[in-house]
Amino acid sequence: MGSLIFMAAMVVVLLFIAWRSPRNLLAPGFRASYELIMQNLPRVALALLAAGFLGQILPQDTISHLLGGESGMRGILIAWAIGGFTPGGPIITFPVIVALSKAGAGLPALVTFLTAWSVLGFQRVVMFEWPMMGRRFVINRLIAASCLPPISGILTLLLEKIWN
Repeated sequence: MGSLIFMAAMVVVLLFIAWRSPRNLLAPGFRASYELIMQNLPRVALALLAAGFLGQILPQDTISHLLGGESGMRGILIAWAIGGFTPGGPIITFPVIVALSKAGAGLPALVTFLTAWSVLGFQRVVMFEWPMMGRRFVINRLIAASCLPPISGILTLLLEKIWN
């Protein structure tokens, strides 16, 4: 609820700034917002529908066994691999994380999954990094970034033990 209030306040401030602008940005701002909503609303709606069904379809006993709070390093390593190979942007990935959470995945695995998805993203490596930046850059970046997902999962595991 807090994030909704924050976003609403941000919109009010931006509306005020656009209204007070000497360039009269209110109408162009509404037009740009409408275009963004029309482009993204179907994607968001479909991703949320998919996440809802995924949360029901995923076998909770298997997910909680492999990725649950008691899975420890096994869950972190599995989430590391899955996250790095998960394609798509945040519109796909965050609903998947919600579905995994509802199916019993623990916080260390979820943090590892998200970190692996964001810093490794092997589909981005193949589609963008390798062709644009070259082999040396990709190898160096992947070696440097590959340690981050398990470190984040292990730190989360330790924090969970401290806080519980």
